[in-house]
Formats: sequence, structure tokens, C-alpha cells
Amino acid sequence: MKFLYKVILVLGILIALSCFVQFVVFNKFFIANTNSLLLSTNEKASKNVSMQLVENFNKIQNFVKSVAANEEIRENQELLNKFNEIIPEVDVVTILNSRGDILRMSGNVHSPSVSNLAYRDYFHQAIHGKTYISNVFTGNSGNKIVVISVPIVKDGSIDGVVVGTVKLQGTSLASMFDNKEFGRSGYISILDSHGYVVYNPNKELIGKKSVVFDKLQEKSGSKIMKDYSGKEQFVGFSKVSNLNWYVTVITPTADIMTSRNIVVYETFLGSVIAGILIILLGIYTIKRYSKPLDKLIFSFNALKDGKYKKIDSHNYGEEFQEMVIVYNNTIERLEKEHNDLEEAADIDSLTGAYNRRAFNNFLSVLKQEISNCSLESAGVLLLDIDHFKELNDTSGHLAGDNVLKKLAQIMKSIAGDRSVFRFGGDEFAVVIRNVSDERLLSIAEAIRLKCEKALDGYTVSIGAAKYPKDTYSIDKLIDFADKALYISKKSRNKVTIFVK
Repeated sequence: MKFLYKVILVLGILIALSCFVQFVVFNKFFIANTNSLLLSTNEKASKNVSMQLVENFNKIQNFVKSVAANEEIRENQELLNKFNEIIPEVDVVTILNSRGDILRMSGNVHSPSVSNLAYRDYFHQAIHGKTYISNVFTGNSGNKIVVISVPIVKDGSIDGVVVGTVKLQGTSLASMFDNKEFGRSGYISILDSHGYVVYNPNKELIGKKSVVFDKLQEKSGSKIMKDYSGKEQFVGFSKVSNLNWYVTVITPTADIMTSRNIVVYETFLGSVIAGILIILLGIYTIKRYSKPLDKLIFSFNALKDGKYKKIDSHNYGEEFQEMVIVYNNTIERLEKEHNDLEEAADIDSLTGAYNRRAFNNFLSVLKQEISNCSLESAGVLLLDIDHFKELNDTSGHLAGDNVLKKLAQIMKSIAGDRSVFRFGGDEFAVVIRNVSDERLLSIAEAIRLKCEKALDGYTVSIGAAKYPKDTYSIDKLIDFADKALYISKKSRNKVTIFVK
């Protein structure tokens, strides 16, 4: 019995040590991965905001160019006022002559303290033929502003300048980004090429030098940096094309650490509870089977006294026989279940795409979503390989299988793994939720073009249909896509969109 207690003690120590090692490894792995994930997420978000910023400034720039190109708008104050109302982001539009004199203003105009802006850098840039977006500076009214200046070209020469002013402390620029949320306290900050804050939810920081600007060297990236108060934060950043500005997406580490510590401590507590349960189970198991072992030890000890007591091997044999029977029965059940699962698997074994069974199940899900009014739109592409029968007849089924595998990989790389289904033979389907007409056609063309280059000289024909544009019935949607495919097959290597 002393041996059994030692076993229990060693088992308890090993389990406790295992729980501790698992906790340390999990904690280190979890911290490293969550840091990496959050930094990557912030970097991607900064790139998206950067693209949005470029689009907004392009819109403003095109508006200013439109004013510069239309003499009727420039000369008519009422027309200029109406035109300015179209772009709320532009607070003030100013028309200057070639000497920098203010000819006309529209928008949120206060009584100007100056009548000539020839001394401004943005005037010099535009009067020399450049479209210019300034950095942050303080305007005559005391507001922090950014301006877009465009030259007025008349009869082949520059006749003046149109200036669009965006006030940063106002609501126009903030409306683009104030609705963006990154966790509980994450936010966006936009910096100009000198590191001054163009946008920040905290309006007091606009126009001030950013503390992280000097660490932003690459076009994009992510780092853990300290803010104005010295607290660490996850910073993802991206350089804005043509402006040399930076968009930063910032999430304080404190919020993440709080949630992360909860997960870590819950994991540790779970490990401890599991360890205790395992120890208790071990003690119970040892005690449960210690009596037969005691009898066996007693029998061996009797040999020292010359007592030859027989052991009823029949009972022991039955126990082992029962274990073998249970094991064999278990193996048989597992094998049967494995075969059943393999037969019912949703993955096509040749191509790795989902099979027809999975496709039918997916259509059932779409029908349910339609009945629940939770499906906005869906696009279906039906594809097959041109001259596939000739390929099998001339080059063999192995060559045909290789082409099918390549086609499946191409479709999955463009449309996504979960969107590709194999009907059988060389017929495939691609089903995509919530996709626009343009995006559906783009995906179809991308598949066709890539197949044209990569399928060893073979091409695909594609038919496409869209819910609810073409029909409110999923079954009819498949039928319409099939009809479009039939049209494509007439000329081959073609994408056909179903038209009623």
C-alpha cells in the first residue's frame, strides 16, 4: 500500500507541475498572439481609413477643380453658393485673381481680415500650375485648417486660383471618422507630413505635434508606443498616398490587458480544477483496484513461508478476455462510424471542394434565410471545362483529374474556400452571399482569365445569376445560371450573365 500512496503523491506533483507549465506556456503564447493580432488589426484598419481619406480628398479636389473650370460658377455668387452646398466637407470656397486678390467667397465666411492671399504657400503652388493640398496651419480666423488650391486656366494661361478650405475643428472632417470604433476606447488620429494632428476625437489635440510621429518611418506597420500621458498603446499606421500624411489607429493596451487577464486567470483556474479532479479520480481508481492487487501480493508473500496457494487464473483470464472483447467491439464501432462519416463527408476527395451534398445543404440554408428575410442578396456561378471529354479521351483521366484540381484551387483562391462546390464530373458551382452585380461579374471574369492561363490550354464557360435581381427562388436561380452557362458553352471561354 505504501507504493500506491507514493504513486498518488507523484501523480499529484506531476499534474500540478503540468498545470503550471501549461499556464506559463499558454500565457506567453496568448499574449504574443493577441499582441500580434491587435497590431495587425489596427494596421489593416489604418490602411482602410487611409483609402477613405484619399477618396474624400479626391472628392473635395474634384469639386474645387470643377469650380476652377467653370467661369459661370466663379462669376455668379448665387450659383457659387448653391454649388458649394453640394460638398459639406468644404467650409469655404475662395476665388482669387492672378495677383492673389480675393474676388469672391462662399460657405461659412466670416468677415475676412485680409483681402489678398498672395503670400500664402498654397497660392504660389497653384499659380504655378499645381493642384496643392496643404498641411495643417492656422487660418486668419484662428481655426486650424487644411486647404486645396487649384489653378484657374483661361486661354492657355493661369488667370487665378480657387481655394477650398476645410476647418479641422468643425464637424465636416470629423463626420468621416467619428463613427469609427476600435474596441471600447480605440480611435483614429490623422497626422500631416510634419506630424501635426489633422484629426483626433479629442479636438484639443488638433494642430498639435504628435508624440508618435517620429517613430513612423515605413509606409505602413504597427508598433506598441506610448501616448501623451506615457501609457502604452497599440498603434497601426499607414501613409496616405500623394499627401505624405499618416493615418494611425490607436487602441490603449489597458483595455486589452484587462480582458486578457480575465481569460488567463480563468484558464489557470480551470487547469487547477481539472488537476484536482484528475487526482481525486486517480485516488478512487487506485483504491478501486487495490483489493485484487492485495490478494496477489498476499499470494506472492505466502511463497516465503512455503505456502503454495493457487491463484484463480480463470477470473483473471475472464477480465482480460472481457477487456479484449470490449476493445474489439469498440474498434468495430469506431471503424463503422468512421466509414459512415467518410461517406457523409461534405468534401470532394479529388478536388478538395465541397460536394453536391454540401451544395444541397447550403441551398437549404439560403432558402431558410430568404424565408427569415435575413438574406440581402446572393450570386451563383455555374462552370464547366470546355472540351473536357476530349481531354479525358486523348490524355487520360489522370490528366483530367489534374485539370479539375487546378480549377478547384483557382476558384477557391478567388471566391474563397467556402464558396466552391463540385457537382460531379467537370461541373462546379460558386455561391456568394451579399455580393454586388459588379463584384459577381468580376469574380467570374477573374476565374475565367486565370483558367485561360493556368489550365494547361483549357478554358471554362461560366453562367451567372443573381438573387433577388433575377428571381426570389433559389431553385430558379440555379436554373437561370444553368441557362446562362448553356449560352456561354456555345462560344466557350465566356462569362454570361442571365437576362430575363
